[in-house]
Amino acid sequence: MGSFEKWNNSPRAQRRFFIGSLGVLAAGIVALIVFVILPNKPTKDQPISNVPAQLVKPDPKRPVDPAAIKIAREFLLTAVIRKNLNWAYDHVHPNIKGRMSRKEWDSGNIPVIPCDAQNANTTAFITQFSYQREVEFEIALIPKAHSIYCGERPVRFYIALQRDHDKPNGRWLVSYWEPHWRPPVLAPA
Repeated sequence: MGSFEKWNNSPRAQRRFFIGSLGVLAAGIVALIVFVILPNKPTKDQPISNVPAQLVKPDPKRPVDPAAIKIAREFLLTAVIRKNLNWAYDHVHPNIKGRMSRKEWDSGNIPVIPCDAQNANTTAFITQFSYQREVEFEIALIPKAHSIYCGERPVRFYIALQRDHDKPNGRWLVSYWEPHWRPPVLAPA
């Protein structure tokens, strides 16, 4: 008996041949769809939409608004020192407070780095940039003697404010508060 006759009489071999044939048929159908039917629709270099793109207009530079400095100073005297947190909640951008409720905010456990500074009333605001909708300052805070939060040495901070709802004349809200600190580099032993 030859090998073909053996295969012809084996149900297992016939079943394998049938499943293999179905696989070849499926691959042929996929190849037909991919290479014959789909290329009829040109897809390269077609625009996604015929509507012209809306380009973002750059925010124009402006001189520093005294109202922004006033809000930033009051932020130092409230949220940073942890006094009158109720006022601070209304003048902080969602970038800082996120989804905190007023009750959570008033507990004092807030995402604002505290610093009990002696010069919060008098520190200078050094402008980093000033636009119509956003402004950023660098400040230096000198800790009080036996400071709980700031340590013993002066600390530089960045504070940024944005307009409410990104309106050109919206009220200023504090949107960023971070120390300007770099970790010390240890000398090799």
